[in-house]
Formats: sequence, structure tokens, C-alpha cells
Amino acid sequence: MNPIRVLIAEDEPVARQGMRVWLQESGIEVVAEAATGGMAVELAQAHRVDVVIMDLNMPGQDGIAATQEIRRTRPHTRVLAFTSHSDIRHLRAAVRAGVHGFVLKDRESNDLIRAVRALADGEAHFGPGTADHVVSLFQEIPEQPCPPSLRGLNTTHLRILSAMADWHDDPAIARSLFLETHTVQTRVAEMKKITGARTRQELIAFARRAGLGSPFPLNPGPKAKTPE
Repeated sequence: MNPIRVLIAEDEPVARQGMRVWLQESGIEVVAEAATGGMAVELAQAHRVDVVIMDLNMPGQDGIAATQEIRRTRPHTRVLAFTSHSDIRHLRAAVRAGVHGFVLKDRESNDLIRAVRALADGEAHFGPGTADHVVSLFQEIPEQPCPPSLRGLNTTHLRILSAMADWHDDPAIARSLFLETHTVQTRVAEMKKITGARTRQELIAFARRAGLGSPFPLNPGPKAKTPE
């Protein structure tokens, strides 16, 4: 198994050094380090990293803007927000930018390692001190009208939709269902057309209201692999 490739984006050299030691001692490969958001975007593209540990507050281009750019140019790269702020304003901005998880800077090293491994496995991770706020963010989402019926969706559609309801991204869904990523993307487009959903978020809202997915999807466990 190839080691997880990580980029550390943090403006404090001492913090970067500490994280590098923690990660490397756990068998995780630190392939690059960035002191600004702009450097993080460039290095994420150059080194094809699996996970970016992103400080949200950095000089110049901050972690929020850098996350948006990385998610646009490297959609398969996962972003872990590493921050000292647990207030809902910062979390809302980070979720909208596309982060896949949070770890607060005052947590122990094991929390960081656990979060990196979860993101590399295609999961989300919202650690202690942030999970309740993230739940409240989802509660703020206006309810979307549930489609009157899911009869137009086939078995593959429903399996993909159920995984989407647990906030897994397309590559993770493809791995769990033994599909190609482009196949998952095609089926998602089909489901939008069938249900009338305009965005992925609306499709997920439809799925949750239809009872698909786990009851508490913020930190989902490994999915059982079901053959096509």
C-alpha cells in the first residue's frame, strides 16, 4: 500500500515541524510544506498530494481561498482544516470552500493522524469541538422538496445516492461500489435529471429526506463493498 502523501500548509515553522514529525512517525509521507495559501495551491498541484492540512489563517491568500482553488484544480485532493477557531463563522466559510474535515490545533497528535487517515480513505472527519457546530450548519440548510418518488432510479442509482447521503465524494463511492469514477459522475448527472435536483447538495438533501444514508453521517465508517 502506498503511503498517504500530505502537504502541510501552516505559516508557523514550529507548528509545521511538529506536524511533520507526528505524521512521519505514523508512516504518513510529508511531501511538501507551505507557509502561505498561494504556496499551498502551487505545491498541491505540483506534488499530487492526497491530503492537504490547511491552516485557515495565513498571510496573503488565506486557507479558505486556497482551499477553494485546490478543490477547483485538484478535485481528488482532500483538505483538512487545521485551525484554532471553532466558531461557526469560520466553520461555515470552510465548509463552503470545500474542506472535508476539521481538527483544532489544541488537540493531541493522534487526532490529527486519525483525521488524515480518514480523509485519505474518502471519509469526512469533524473532530471534538467542531462536530456540534457542523451539525448546526446542516440544520441551517433550507429544506428542499423531496421528489414525489424515487421509482425512476435504478439499483445502481440508489446505491450511489445512499453513499452520497453520507457525504462521500465520487472517487470514494467508485471504490466502494467497484465502479469507475466517471461512471459515478454519469449516474449522478442522471439522478439530477430524474429528480429535478439542480445541484449535488440538493440531490443529497433529497436522499437524506428519503431516508437514505446513515443516521449521523458526519464521520462515516467504512462502507461495505457491494459488487456492481
